[in-house]
Amino acid sequence: MEQDKTPGKQVIKNMKLLVVGCGSIGKRHIRNLISMKAGSVTGCDADAEKLEYVKNELSAEGVPDLDEALRRNSYDAAFVCTPPSLHIPIAIKLLKAGLHCFIEKPLSDGLEGIDELIKISEEANKTVLLGYNLRYSTELKKIKALIDGGAIGKILFLKASVGYYLPYWRPSEDYRKGYGANKRLGGGIVLDASHEIDFIRHIAGEVDGVFAVSKKLSDLEIDTEDFAEVILHHDNGAFSQIHFDYLQSHYRRTCEIIGDKGMLLWDLNENILKQYGMKEKECHVYGEGLKPDFNYMYIEEARHFFRCIEGKEEPIINLREGKRVQEIIARIKESSAVNSLLAV
Repeated sequence: MEQDKTPGKQVIKNMKLLVVGCGSIGKRHIRNLISMKAGSVTGCDADAEKLEYVKNELSAEGVPDLDEALRRNSYDAAFVCTPPSLHIPIAIKLLKAGLHCFIEKPLSDGLEGIDELIKISEEANKTVLLGYNLRYSTELKKIKALIDGGAIGKILFLKASVGYYLPYWRPSEDYRKGYGANKRLGGGIVLDASHEIDFIRHIAGEVDGVFAVSKKLSDLEIDTEDFAEVILHHDNGAFSQIHFDYLQSHYRRTCEIIGDKGMLLWDLNENILKQYGMKEKECHVYGEGLKPDFNYMYIEEARHFFRCIEGKEEPIINLREGKRVQEIIARIKESSAVNSLLAV
């Protein structure tokens, strides 16, 4: 690997990068890595149509089999972009082959194998980063800074909502074949949209209790839940509520944070961040320094991954953080099944 020391430029060049899984998110990462001039990029997917797209539209090499890819080349790092149920076995194989690993969210479809993955990653001494891209949003960073600076006082309650009609979610794919629609692949709206669980922990504190309802309400041809309402209790006394669905015809992702000295309103889709004080009509709208480009978050997380590989930063979402999100998801599903508040 060569290093580019030009100020403000990507610090690692000429890496050999492997993207495992060339669906919508895999294609995005390939496109971004090429635009960043991070090095040579190879896509790996058993789907011939996806590989043709990688070769013809993205001008990247394509390999149909992971073992073949690892035999053919020696890679520095890999991006794991397969359905969640495959994340852990693929990451273990890559770590044993000596690669640093970026793993798309969620870490897995359950808890099995996570401790083994953590052990292997520590023994291999390789960087592993979880891909919760909302952490790199300029709006979320601003929210965290405002909360930490006491702008709205003590957090009392937080309400987040995310929803979009599943057939529109990944328009290039038949929704019935995608992982979101299939339990065996790690689908369902709670796993698919687990960003909210991650960033709520980040800004509101650790979760110690869960009450949830998750159901399939629609006629969508899926065997997973398409709706969930979740209430979380945080160890600092705050409560949060998350609404998830695959039902809304218009994509929405919002968050309201209520403190004892004011409140924050964030609309990711509309690129709006507002702060309200306790006085009537006291409102400040943030715009300066915020980046509405949705792809910016993915570029930033890739840059962070490369800086972690260099040893200049520590992963902001490591395997243990990913495991904690999976533990909360497991309790959400258990709570819905038994209709009861559960400790986490």
